[in-house]
Amino acid sequence: MPKVEDNQENADICMKYCGPCLTYPGGGEALFCARGKSVAKPEKQGCNCGVCDVQKKYFNRNTYYCINGAASE
Repeated sequence: MPKVEDNQENADICMKYCGPCLTYPGGGEALFCARGKSVAKPEKQGCNCGVCDVQKKYFNRNTYYCINGAASE
């Protein structure tokens, strides 16, 4: 599994999925699969990572990166 690149293109894609996420309802953070856990300490209420185009691009299979940390962690 390749490491997710922390770049603006991936962040823009990510916001299409993290923006409406029930678990992480905004707050200025994004691209948790590359950057790691949220400082907001969200609670599991559903996850959009499984349908995210960044996830598909890097062959990741996990979810809840905002809680569990980056894909390489």
